Amino acid sequence: MPLIVGTRRSKLALIQAYLVRDRLEERGYDVDIKKIVTEGDERKEIGEMGAFVNKINRQLMKGDIDVAVHSLKDVPTKLLEGITFAAFLPRNSPYDALISSKEGLNFDDLPKNSVIGTSSIRRRVQTLRRRDDLRVKDLRGNLDTRIKKLRAGEFDAIIVAEAGLNRIGIEDGYERLNDDIFIPPANQGTIVAMTRNDSKEEEIVRSLDDEKTRKESEVEREIMNTLGVGCSVPIGILARNSEDGITVRANFISKDSFIYNEERFSGDIIMKAREFAVDLKKRFGDF
Repeated sequence: MPLIVGTRRSKLALIQAYLVRDRLEERGYDVDIKKIVTEGDERKEIGEMGAFVNKINRQLMKGDIDVAVHSLKDVPTKLLEGITFAAFLPRNSPYDALISSKEGLNFDDLPKNSVIGTSSIRRRVQTLRRRDDLRVKDLRGNLDTRIKKLRAGEFDAIIVAEAGLNRIGIEDGYERLNDDIFIPPANQGTIVAMTRNDSKEEEIVRSLDDEKTRKESEVEREIMNTLGVGCSVPIGILARNSEDGITVRANFISKDSFIYNEERFSGDIIMKAREFAVDLKKRFGDF
């Protein structure tokens, strides 16, 4: 029997699922892809975390699929009981990117009153922190739709995840944004493959796991979990793993303040991530 891999049906989601499929097939397993319409796909306005993953994960729990493939940043920090992260695939770029309607025009060169498209509160406040002379408008839709809206003249530039661009074959023609201000959201650029706990599928899929990415992801998720915040809070969190340990940077921007914190740690990285988050919470106050 083939392994059934569940995914959203968007172009980017399918590319991610095909990546998992190809790696499993390289290891000798037969794989079928099941396309699933999620709550997030059915609604224009997405208010809650998990809108793009919960339906797929429920099918995983019921045994309708064997593996669920997600962008990790879409997965709530509290998992449904009975499922687990079997594999964190090697992380693509975690950074944000700006695509301009005029080729070669970078963020700092955009004319005053240029219209920037983004659906992210974090990107909105980071943009206006850097350039309060710009205008930010809401931008919805999958990545292809967002690029089409830019090309149609609805925006002067849009901000998206660099990893998404790379995965659909766009390697140039954009600017990677300065991560001193544009610290990305937790888990951006990471694909995960989820299975039921203690299943034969978990053992199979675990062979795809990248230890470096797993450590970075677990640190970022622990910080978000301890803070108790979701995508509606304009906070950037980035962990990078090296031989010297894990370096974590975070920023929180509000109308009146800009708070930044950076720390390097090793040893019990989950405990230290928790302590890092507690310190952030003391400095940020109420979100």
